[in-house]
Amino acid sequence: MIISGTEIQQHQLSYDKIIKNTLEQSDEMTIRFINGLFDDNIPLDASVEWLDKESVSDKHTAIVADFYPKIDGKIFAIEVEQGGSGDMAVRVFKYTVGGAMLHSMTATKAELKITFPQPCVVFLSSTKNTPQKLLWHIEFFDGQKVALEVPVIRLAELSVDEIARRNLLPIGQFYLRSFETLTKQKVQRFQEAATSLLTELKNAIEHETVPYHVGMQMQDTIRKTIENAIIKSKQEVDFTMTTDIMETLPWIDYREVFAKIEERSLTQGITQGITEGRTARDMEIALKALGKLNHGSSLPAIISMLKEFDISDEIIESARKQVEVVHIFQSGKRSEPEQ
Repeated sequence: MIISGTEIQQHQLSYDKIIKNTLEQSDEMTIRFINGLFDDNIPLDASVEWLDKESVSDKHTAIVADFYPKIDGKIFAIEVEQGGSGDMAVRVFKYTVGGAMLHSMTATKAELKITFPQPCVVFLSSTKNTPQKLLWHIEFFDGQKVALEVPVIRLAELSVDEIARRNLLPIGQFYLRSFETLTKQKVQRFQEAATSLLTELKNAIEHETVPYHVGMQMQDTIRKTIENAIIKSKQEVDFTMTTDIMETLPWIDYREVFAKIEERSLTQGITQGITEGRTARDMEIALKALGKLNHGSSLPAIISMLKEFDISDEIIESARKQVEVVHIFQSGKRSEPEQ
């Protein structure tokens, strides 16, 4: 299907890989996400360590399976499960410090206290049979039984505003999947939801709760989700409707976002001191220099030059990642409004 010169196609999205890739790129965003899920107040500068060492990339196709961030001394287990009825769920378990780590306990201690991990289940997509709540019956080897009511979040029942307010955009980027299968009756609400989602994503980037290179990846996931919905509903929704959706959505113009962030960084540099001002300047120099890679310049040569200007390795690496993401998005086929 061709819309505004862009081929709309079906995309295979590896949800577990996308979620991990999103979270792994920002410790602060990961903490905000966990706080939003469990109504916690983990400090935003707390340490974050990924216990599984598997790395992720921009190509969201491989299976990642479960992944385990350790945040402020607590271990979290995150897994994605596709149900046979069409449900798609994210299960998150929060382990207390040493609470369920049996291997670290002393066998000779007469009495132990073991805290069961706190679960939370998020349904990314659901059907009429998706439960409103979950009741887990836990049975121990000695015959004791416990009935545990598990908190449930049904993504389709959240407003876009609530998703953004609770910092749940790492899973909110799949929000539009809850409209599948898209019908004529759903088109207006679908378009309004997509507009709100892109607007809140832009706000989150500008307020730095989502790093802008991660936000670019989120927008691409949102676009692919929209295209999937269009493909699956092509018998229900006509060409005019789908053209309107793709052309009128407020796709984020990252030139505008970059300009605002740069302006704010320079302003903060002036008001907060010479050191921060130089950091903003160094980042600007690094971004401009590394932007020449697409024109045949050598990466080692550019890095060597930047180091001669006393630009730190941390800034160089951050700028390299940002330029790499920009190149990925510029090389893909996108509609004019999205560009």
